[in-house]
Order: sequence, then C-alpha cells, then structure tokens
Amino acid sequence: MTQISTESLEGRLLAQRQVLAALMAGLARQDGAAGLWVKGFLDSDHQVADSNEDPGAVPDPAFAVEFIIAEEKQLLASETRRILEAASRT
Repeated sequence: MTQISTESLEGRLLAQRQVLAALMAGLARQDGAAGLWVKGFLDSDHQVADSNEDPGAVPDPAFAVEFIIAEEKQLLASETRRILEAASRT
C-alpha cells in the first residue's frame, strides 16, 4: 500500500472541504428542505459538550474525535459563509 504524505492528505481534505462548502453555499440559496438544513448547519455553533466545567482541565482523550469533528464542521461552516458573502458582493 502506498503511503500518503501528511501534506498530500491535508491538501485532499482541504479540496474536499472547498467542494462541499461550494455545494452547501449553492443549496443555501435554494428554498426547500436542503436550503433550510444548510442554514441550520450554518447557525449551529458545532461545540462538543464535554461536561467539563474547569477550563484549565486536560481534555478527556475520549472526546478527541468529537472535538476534531466539531472543529471540521466549524471550518466547513466558515468556508460556506465566506463563499456566500463573496457571492453577495458581486
């Protein structure tokens, strides 16, 4: 099996995020269930509730994947908003 470099993997993930954000931006401009779903996605804060009240505490490793997923959703929402804002200026 061929090893994929970190840079290659990161580039592929960024490309997928950009394509997905462009699709979501297109859907956000539409009426209907898909547009409403995207708007709801953009309005969400995508935070993980870890029930940890001490901000200085070390994060539980069990939540590591959930935090990464939440961060990726935040980045996707941000990219989608950027595309929508750029389109509204033209």
